[in-house]
Amino acid sequence: MIRLPENIAHFANGMAFMFFVLLSIRLYEYRNHNRLMRFFFWEMLFFSFIELSNMIYLIDGIWDNDYISNISLIFDSLTVPVSMIFMFEIISPGWVTLRKMIFLLSPSILFLIFYIIFPSWTLFYANTIYSNILGIITVVIVFLASSKYDNYIKKNFSYTENMSLSWLRWIITPLYLTLFVWTFIIWQPSWLGDAFYYLFTVIIWMFIYHFLWKHVIIDVPELLNPFSKTKEEDLIISVGDMMDYDNNHPFAQKLNNCMENDRLFLNPKLSIADLAAVVGTNRTYLSDYLNKQLHTTFYEYVNTFRVKKACELLDTGDNINLEIIAESCGFNSLSTFRRSFLKEIGTTPLQYKKSIRN
Repeated sequence: MIRLPENIAHFANGMAFMFFVLLSIRLYEYRNHNRLMRFFFWEMLFFSFIELSNMIYLIDGIWDNDYISNISLIFDSLTVPVSMIFMFEIISPGWVTLRKMIFLLSPSILFLIFYIIFPSWTLFYANTIYSNILGIITVVIVFLASSKYDNYIKKNFSYTENMSLSWLRWIITPLYLTLFVWTFIIWQPSWLGDAFYYLFTVIIWMFIYHFLWKHVIIDVPELLNPFSKTKEEDLIISVGDMMDYDNNHPFAQKLNNCMENDRLFLNPKLSIADLAAVVGTNRTYLSDYLNKQLHTTFYEYVNTFRVKKACELLDTGDNINLEIIAESCGFNSLSTFRRSFLKEIGTTPLQYKKSIRN
């Protein structure tokens, strides 16, 4: 019974190792599908190696050997910059280059090399502090850049399914929490703490795999570069530099006709580029018109017409399935239909449907 916590930790380590190995095998086939899948494959392969290296604790006496244990922990901390690079590739496809990877990985690698040659607790704790600071920086950048990413999508697409990075903002906090748990284990060594860390790490990456498998990569402007100096307003022509929309830009009236009469909103994959081509203008002018004249995004503008169409179908009183209504109005999913309907009407489609019957 005395070795039970240790055995649980070793079991969790083995489980994590098998998880990352199997995920690497799964991703191997798709590694050349796109850059993101290639990054994901190497990320999981790296995590497999990390978990394999942690199996040295199966050797008696290693746990109590500070030098080897600290080398192992510093090596583990490489997961922080590696994960940071991976997150940046998700947010800004193509931004990561070999030079940038070397730049982001170098400090952690140098900490490892210097500790091997000149072992000291000062170096060890300095690496721990650096890893946590890097983790915090990653969280901040992910929140800011992914929000810009989603804002860009809403300005250019009438749907956000599998393109939005809201899931990344939701998952980055528990991912950072794994770093906190790792730090806590350093200060308060515990076999059960190790087991919790392995289990928590596996769960987080299961969720990341789930979302990434469906994620649709889109071309994004320099605006989404985490370190870009380009501001959003520099990419859009200001209203002051444009002629009056209604008097000199007939696309304003044509836009309304395309939506009201031609019902282009019924296209579930409608993008701002598609709509701009139909009304005879460019994407930038149309985006600026929607944002600064109508005070809305392309995503909200199109879904307003879809919700209006949905109300017409619901007002008939026919017992039509909500999923069928959503699809017939141009919505890609029932969840998006519900969110848009609630925002526009102030009630859910089901509640609206019941009120019609009453």
